[in-house]
Amino acid sequence: MSKELTVVQNTNLPDTIEDLAKFILVGREKLNSVKAEIRAITKLKLAEDVRKQKQEEAAMLSEAMLDAETKIGELLKKIPKNPGKRTDLQPPDTAVGRSKTKTEIVEDMGFSEKQAERFEILADNPDIVEFVKAEARENDDVPTRARALELASRKKKNGDDDYDEYLNLHMKICKELDKIVENINKFEITDYRMDAIIETFDGFTKVNDTVKYIEGARERLALIITELRKAEKRAKQS
Repeated sequence: MSKELTVVQNTNLPDTIEDLAKFILVGREKLNSVKAEIRAITKLKLAEDVRKQKQEEAAMLSEAMLDAETKIGELLKKIPKNPGKRTDLQPPDTAVGRSKTKTEIVEDMGFSEKQAERFEILADNPDIVEFVKAEARENDDVPTRARALELASRKKKNGDDDYDEYLNLHMKICKELDKIVENINKFEITDYRMDAIIETFDGFTKVNDTVKYIEGARERLALIITELRKAEKRAKQS
């Protein structure tokens, strides 16, 4: 794992597993609401500063959710799957005279067994959680649990050494793309500047070659957008 990343979990999170569960359930609903507002703002083409404010709110909420889910994952890992092994981590006996199973405890908190498994994966990979948060900040984006789980799966499959190399390369690529898009967005389109571009060419061949060159770049950007949309869809489904 890259030594540049330091795991710093949110210290303002609830302490008990029950309060953490409530925090996550309410927080996820709030995050979904803010994301819906962002989609509406984008669709209605409202002021950019309004969209940016909501984007920052979504990023802050998402980081808090990742921290909370990592923390609850740590607590869930301590609960035995079968009752009777660690009474200090289980609630009192049920009405039928037996302790609850881990699955029952998880369901009582409002989560599915699959969600609990994902929380425990986050707990096993706090460095990945921090990477996903840093990556999102770098790209002015919202960190997602789906992204963290994707990287955790990659790490498990390829091993730590290959994974470290991947992360370093990944950050380099993201910064490269960010620089390219930033330069394109800074490029001013005015009549004077367009005339200057057109007058640079003295024949059809040069114009045609340049158009093909720009179209090639456009196709690559369109492919990147397509893949990002797919990733966004996967994140919403997680």
